[in-house]
Formats: sequence, structure tokens, C-alpha cells
Amino acid sequence: MPPDFARITRTLDERWARSQRMYALGYEEERHRVRVAWIPASADDETWFDLYQMAVAVEQDIALV
Repeated sequence: MPPDFARITRTLDERWARSQRMYALGYEEERHRVRVAWIPASADDETWFDLYQMAVAVEQDIALV
């Protein structure tokens, strides 16, 4: 029987869990900055969003390789 998720989360060191969350947030913020850097400043809102989604898809495709 797999361990109960709630029981596992109760046994985690809260400082460790917080540091993992902070790392994940920082990593995602950095990925966002990189994705945005690929988009020209002249792009309108709809094009910007499409290009951002494309950048996310390309990043995921690269990660799969």
C-alpha cells in the first residue's frame, strides 16, 4: 500500500520544504525571464502570448530530448 500523502507531508522538515518551494519559484521566474527575452518588444499582446506559448513548448521539447 502506498504511503499516505498527508502523513508524508507532516513528517517533512518545514524548513526543507520551504527551501524547495523557494528554489522552484526562483527557477520558474528565471525560465520566465528567458522565455520573455526571446519575444520582440514590438509584439502586440496576442502575438506576445502566442510567442510565449511557443517558447514554453520549445523548452519542453528540448527537455524531452
